[in-house]
Amino acid sequence: MADTIDEGDVSFTPMEAGDLAGSITVVPQALDNQWFDRRLLAEVMRAGEVTGAVHRERSRKARTEYLRAVLGAERVVVNRAYLYNNPEVYSDYLRDGPDREAFRDLLRDGVIVPYLLHEPSPLPAEPPSFQVAEGFRAWREVVEQTPMSCLRLSWDEKENAELARNVAKEFNAFVNNLTQLEPEALKRDLDLDDMEHARSVLRRLRVVGRWVHDELDADRLVTRQGLYERFVTADGTNVADRRYDPGKPHAAEVKQLIDLKYAANLADAVDVFCLTPADSPRRTALQEGLAALRGRGRDELPGTDADQLLTLLRNLAFEDVQRLLESVPTLDRLSLADIRSTRREKEWRDYRDALARLMNSRSVEAFADHDTGARAITRAYLEMLGRAEQISARRRTGEAADRYSGVTEIGIDIGALTITLLYSPESAGPAVEVVGTAAGLTAARATRVGIRWGVGRLLGRGARRRIETTVKLLDLRMDNPAREARTLIDRLANLPTAEPGDGNGQDISDEA
Repeated sequence: MADTIDEGDVSFTPMEAGDLAGSITVVPQALDNQWFDRRLLAEVMRAGEVTGAVHRERSRKARTEYLRAVLGAERVVVNRAYLYNNPEVYSDYLRDGPDREAFRDLLRDGVIVPYLLHEPSPLPAEPPSFQVAEGFRAWREVVEQTPMSCLRLSWDEKENAELARNVAKEFNAFVNNLTQLEPEALKRDLDLDDMEHARSVLRRLRVVGRWVHDELDADRLVTRQGLYERFVTADGTNVADRRYDPGKPHAAEVKQLIDLKYAANLADAVDVFCLTPADSPRRTALQEGLAALRGRGRDELPGTDADQLLTLLRNLAFEDVQRLLESVPTLDRLSLADIRSTRREKEWRDYRDALARLMNSRSVEAFADHDTGARAITRAYLEMLGRAEQISARRRTGEAADRYSGVTEIGIDIGALTITLLYSPESAGPAVEVVGTAAGLTAARATRVGIRWGVGRLLGRGARRRIETTVKLLDLRMDNPAREARTLIDRLANLPTAEPGDGNGQDISDEA
């Protein structure tokens, strides 16, 4: 890319997708002002509006998700508008202090990267019309004092416009294809009650899909706002007011799917990872199968079968990280300044390197390797958390640190079926949880298989778990998936059954 662009008091380095290649870069969905996790969304749907209590809880959770993103990824891509209209972000730089300096450092170092859709600069020429005066004034000061890197699809205006149209087309293609989603996967990914609920949701999605088809057939653009107005929000209200209409059938499920695709679209456009929040649909909800990969010109995925996956699971061992799992620090009290300091430590670099090695290798053998695979990532991640807690404790003198018993998760998504193995310091071996059935795979000659690694906490003596973070590390192909899945389930049947989890955690996934 070109050298630094200087415009008056504003100085920034232009970046495009290629400049992010090889790095662990994420686009966090939680900074979208329309995001609510499952529980909060249910409360908003019941009330028909965002109450003060829900607003405060949503802000707290969005803030946690944002800080986790800055701690866990090399770079975090943030829509320019979110930087000054989202108090979960601008609260750090609103006033002088350690967090403001940390924010400026992270901008300067290219850790936080503003994304510009059509805009030529990180600073709007005119103040925005919506009510964000406090954040915008502080953002102007930061931009005029801090060199940074900014991302666009292209810095050539004509090419950028064409790429932006392609992003919109990808969103349109997804919502046009809602009629083809599988109810078994909807049940799993949207946490629905039963298959009748899933089939009812699918019937509504088919209504949405047919409406989209008619709009596109009439050469009318389909946007998220238009979908909200038709299928999610109360008639005659402003979408920004978030007055979701419980009288519109399955408005919550429709909303979750289009929000997820909206977030994933930017990540895909710049070839980075989509970071979905805790207790929200993971990327698997988009049901991107093998045909979708081929349609985007992606390479054929490596094959796998039950025998290879069983060998992988047998070779995994977490005994030498049990001590770390017995007393895992919580991240709830970290400040942005704490995170900036942690990123400068050896433990953070070791974690980053371990994760990058496995993400770049993308092989079953590397995943199972004792020195560089899932065990190594678990150790590096837990040691990094321990270092972060030490740094935070120095600031919070006199306050006791919160710790919990940890758990490591290995999840295998085979189409609409998920097999999860849990490793904890309280058990001699793994426990298994199976969500879905192999019967749902009988119609497929081949399917996509994703393998996730994650870490979380055990909730009391009942051994219920709350997974804090997961990363999709392997993307594979399985032929005859119904047969192979049955074999895998049968061979794991001797393991104890895991207690149901308390929602999914923050998840890093990419499109391929």
